[in-house]
Amino acid sequence: MTRPLSAETPLVFRSADATCDAGEVVALTRAVQDWSRTLWLAEKEVATSALFRMLQRSRGAEVPPDVMEYLSKSAMVSDFRMRHLSQRLQRTAERLAAHQVPFVLLKGAAVGALTDPSFCSRPMTDLDLLVHPADADRARTTIIAAGWPETSDPILLELLQSQHHLPPFIDPQMPDVRLELHVALLPADHSFGFDASHLWREARPAPDPFADALVPSRESVVLHACIHFAWQHSMQFGAWRTFRAVSAMIENPVFDWERFVRQARDAKAATACYWTLRLAGRLSGLVTPEGVLDRLAPPNAPWVNDALERHFIAAIAPGEGPVSPSIRISRLLWRTALQPRWSGHGRPGRWDSERRWERARGTLSNEAAPARVARHLAGIGDWWKFFVKTLLP
Repeated sequence: MTRPLSAETPLVFRSADATCDAGEVVALTRAVQDWSRTLWLAEKEVATSALFRMLQRSRGAEVPPDVMEYLSKSAMVSDFRMRHLSQRLQRTAERLAAHQVPFVLLKGAAVGALTDPSFCSRPMTDLDLLVHPADADRARTTIIAAGWPETSDPILLELLQSQHHLPPFIDPQMPDVRLELHVALLPADHSFGFDASHLWREARPAPDPFADALVPSRESVVLHACIHFAWQHSMQFGAWRTFRAVSAMIENPVFDWERFVRQARDAKAATACYWTLRLAGRLSGLVTPEGVLDRLAPPNAPWVNDALERHFIAAIAPGEGPVSPSIRISRLLWRTALQPRWSGHGRPGRWDSERRWERARGTLSNEAAPARVARHLAGIGDWWKFFVKTLLP
């Protein structure tokens, strides 16, 4: 059983679907009650540029002038940053090619190369490139020479040694923009049947102006996006960008749903894909062919999956329901959704790496058990509201 969403949430997330009907947008704008929340959510999801363009092309959309002015300025800044990032990648790609370092574009960079070389339709803060481990040192030297100094953050330098990507490289002109050089597709603690070797086997030259780079197939771009969002980000972060990547890939008629489902199941990523696609459909209106979700679904009762959907939507779009009052409960619900053992993963090790980050950053809780129990008892009202409004149909 699904519950209606406030108009603000689907308005923002529908902008991830470039084919969204203008009439629907008009109806949503008329129903919006809190434009401040709309803007906050769009900023949080890095969706202001796409939202502005969607509203601009939807004649009859009822948007306050000050909101459109804010979105227009925000879109201008975002588009400038993305064009700058695109140009930086083009020059970096030329350097890597000149030094005979083959590399594959990942995530947003791959989406941009395949659909929009300006990067404006799918904004990002990181450029992700994959190289062979044997080429990592040469790639690192080349990237630094191309004007990407390595981070000086001592914690990142320590924690990212021997990880799936090197410590990030920073753009001096825009310090919050980074380049991440991957030597593997996923962290070492993953147990998916999907890794860098799959991308290298199918990689092909990217379209101009990124012809010096390689790109994965559209099916692999979506599969990686689903794993990254559902497994690495626990369906808590980066939702809009994930849904936009999925939309950009599946709207092309060459996308092969049968091949994608087969890849997802072979990779032990069926449930990660199920939840990403289900949430993309619920929030962004993305349509999957009949039967696709059924073939990817975890073995949960329908009412359980409905409750889990409400939980994840509340985490993605604060205000759509009570947020879990406990990290332990959130992790339990995540396991119930992803079914790691049923999927063939065994014990998920990702929490171990998360604790290493928390310990290094000094944010790992050392709260004693009695204090923790007292805190939970004090918040019993929040617990009750969460269970009643989220878990009950």
